[in-house]
Amino acid sequence: MNKLVYFILSFFVIPSISLGEGLILLDSEDNEITGDTLHVRGSPDESIIKGEVFFHNNTGEDVEVLVRKEEIEILPGTMNTFCWNGLCFPPDVYEATEPIILGPGETSADDDFYAEYIPNGNSGISIINYEFFSEEDDSFEAVNVTIVFDTESTSSVELPKAPVYHLSGPAPNPATDFTHISYNLPDGASNASIVINNINGLLVKKITLDLFSDYYRLNTSSFQDGIYLYSLVIDNTVVSTKKLIISK
Repeated sequence: MNKLVYFILSFFVIPSISLGEGLILLDSEDNEITGDTLHVRGSPDESIIKGEVFFHNNTGEDVEVLVRKEEIEILPGTMNTFCWNGLCFPPDVYEATEPIILGPGETSADDDFYAEYIPNGNSGISIINYEFFSEEDDSFEAVNVTIVFDTESTSSVELPKAPVYHLSGPAPNPATDFTHISYNLPDGASNASIVINNINGLLVKKITLDLFSDYYRLNTSSFQDGIYLYSLVIDNTVVSTKKLIISK
């Protein structure tokens, strides 16, 4: 069932989603979880544990949304998958290929996306990150949520925090002389950089990031026209990659 009823209720109660524009992620109780961690607890004897996430288009235009999963920490013996647009994929599928189109102000339906976790009798924790993005709109800023599937802890036990990071799309894009990139780094990161390669994979520029900042202004005046890929590298590991277009 589509959750558009939320917008009727928002006139009578304080809404739980933020006022920022873009794609917003919500849990089953309409709490915003964009860039956050969702804890899903269950018994190791359950056949399937379900993690529900809804995405809301908080812009004035249609958006085409895709999703990809990243396994951060997986408990041995367990399996996980995700269901997208009414279809549940095998565990070895990590990215949806057909987008879901949301109209302005629309929220995804119950069967548009949810994660499934199969504990197979194993007690412990698995951590999986889900990124929602668009391949059609370069200005679309990808968002993510990390789900912690827990089959051993009770609500009184504090769970370990999953690493939280974020890399924005460039603005403006296409760029001419400069563009802006924002980022978030997880607590405890010892080093971070943005590495820029051209479409042929050749290194163009490496930028060492300030660990106490969340913003970088990239001078692109010396870049040739074309498509570039830039990656956020945290503690020598690539965690996210975005596309930059230069047009002068």
